Amino acid sequence: MKLWQKIFLLTLLLTILAINTVSVVLLTRNQTNALSLAKDNAQMLCSSVASDLQNEILHKKTILGKNILTEKELVDCLTTTAAELENEQYHILVSQIKADYGSLSSLPRKDQFASTLLVQSSEGTQIQAETTTFLEGHFFRVLIQYSVSQLFAQFHDDLLFCQYYSGVVSFAVAVILLIAIMAITRPLNRLEIAAKNIAGGNYQNRIEVKGSDEIAELSKQMNMMSAAIKEKITQIEQISENREIFIANMAHELKTPLTSILGFADLLKIKSNVSEDERREFASIIAAEAKRLRLLSTKLMELVSLGEDALQLTPTPLKELLEKIIEEFAPISEEKHCMVEYELENVTINADPALFTSLILNLMDNARKASESGQAIGIRLMRKEGNAVILIRDYGRGIPAEHLQHVTEAFYMVDKARSRGAGGAGVGLSLCKAITEAHHGTFKIDSQEHVGTTVTLTFPIIEGSL
Repeated sequence: MKLWQKIFLLTLLLTILAINTVSVVLLTRNQTNALSLAKDNAQMLCSSVASDLQNEILHKKTILGKNILTEKELVDCLTTTAAELENEQYHILVSQIKADYGSLSSLPRKDQFASTLLVQSSEGTQIQAETTTFLEGHFFRVLIQYSVSQLFAQFHDDLLFCQYYSGVVSFAVAVILLIAIMAITRPLNRLEIAAKNIAGGNYQNRIEVKGSDEIAELSKQMNMMSAAIKEKITQIEQISENREIFIANMAHELKTPLTSILGFADLLKIKSNVSEDERREFASIIAAEAKRLRLLSTKLMELVSLGEDALQLTPTPLKELLEKIIEEFAPISEEKHCMVEYELENVTINADPALFTSLILNLMDNARKASESGQAIGIRLMRKEGNAVILIRDYGRGIPAEHLQHVTEAFYMVDKARSRGAGGAGVGLSLCKAITEAHHGTFKIDSQEHVGTTVTLTFPIIEGSL
């Protein structure tokens, strides 16, 4: 059963119950008031009849010229008068109460002088009112029977009338209620259709938002959810695509040195007369390719390990660390007669010293490879807007604009022949970017062909550090 059906049936049931309950309560209250009024009228009529009887006895004594009537005359007078006072609505009965005047217990009690009862008889429902009066030295009971069958019949007719019209009103309410519920729940149908579309993969679908009620807010949240799912799926697809490219390139990069190693090893194995120069040449090539393979595997392991566990970062003075790195790099730069120029400020950040050393050495080695013999490599460490900023600059060949946005992708090489000849593996800059992001920093490359390249690293400074 759908939600709108549940709401409709529950509301209709409560409406019918409320209408009938109110009708029955009002009719019962009117019936009770009418019965109470009828009882009061019957009692008043009973008292009036007793008074009329008293007056008739006085009139009878006047006519007969007597001061007191005999018992027979008294009974005849009361019977005749009661018969004359009767009509279609009520019946009057007068009876003498035989009392022993020598005994007080035989006298009527105070609560017996007047009473009103509702009785059932073969003629229907009647109100029976009685009173006790003292006439000519005798106690008489005056009883009036007042039929109220018409009152109960009217109550029954009114009850049937209310049930009929409550049915009519309930039907009208049901029609109005159904139209209102269908109008109110129409946005829920749109939400249901949208949810089915999203479940079916249509993440472009958006729900039209109308008004500012809870359904409109839910529609906004559904639209936001759809956009977020689409964004996440796009990211997952991009990651999957990049991973496929990464694996393909990695397989290719691993295949190249292995092919060289196996090829020259087979030459040494097959060729029987290998000269000393050839042997040295083949061994040098095998050693170089093995070193490149080891470098490649080491960097790949570092790149993979960065995504597995969070780094344990500790407060690290960057000036001291960079001075050690520059000192360690000096023998490498001297091979190409490149001079390292540096300007360092005292700055402390949270870092992993070993990985941070690998980051700077990679960038300095890239700068050395891009530089011509005798060109300088510049390093600057400064504090800027609450961050530590490291600039590593070379004045070499630069990177073409069309390659600049791809150089941080794994295995991407601007000049593959030159990179392999220099011992490059194609994962250096991607590793540098990953290490920077693992330190909560930003990585930026600015380059211009034949002018040089500047790599900018930005890291948050520890608060309170000098």
